[in-house]
Amino acid sequence: MDRKEWIKPYRDAIDLQFRLDEAAQRDVDQFFERVGQMAAGYADQAAFATAFMQSPLYQEYTSLFTKYQKMVVTQSGETVDEATVTMKKTAAKSAAKEHAKSMAGIELNAAISHMLPDEVNRIRWAGARALPVIGPIVQWIDNIKWLRRLLGR
Repeated sequence: MDRKEWIKPYRDAIDLQFRLDEAAQRDVDQFFERVGQMAAGYADQAAFATAFMQSPLYQEYTSLFTKYQKMVVTQSGETVDEATVTMKKTAAKSAAKEHAKSMAGIELNAAISHMLPDEVNRIRWAGARALPVIGPIVQWIDNIKWLRRLLGR
């Protein structure tokens, strides 16, 4: 078996999970050249794998995952950095849109309130409590409910 095949699973773990820029790709290529030189000194894959796991190169290999964590490809096909930028843009657009919508609603309510008679506005804001006969009845029912909660009945 070719020694490059011994290294392939380690290389694939990086290549499939990360979208590396040129500098990071050169760094990873140089690292795997050193791993290839190490593999050349072993006759079988099991001996190489055992030696690799116990070598400082393996610590360097695992640190590559931390070093390039922002270049991990997410399920959407973006790197973590790209996904963060996309989320920030989406949030900014959404916040601006929601703010404009909220302000339009406030302005609309203010305009409607100015156009309507005071009696209608009282009903709009206070509901049935603002009606002459029904309001005191609703208040009386609410007082009874409040007393029941207070007395535990």
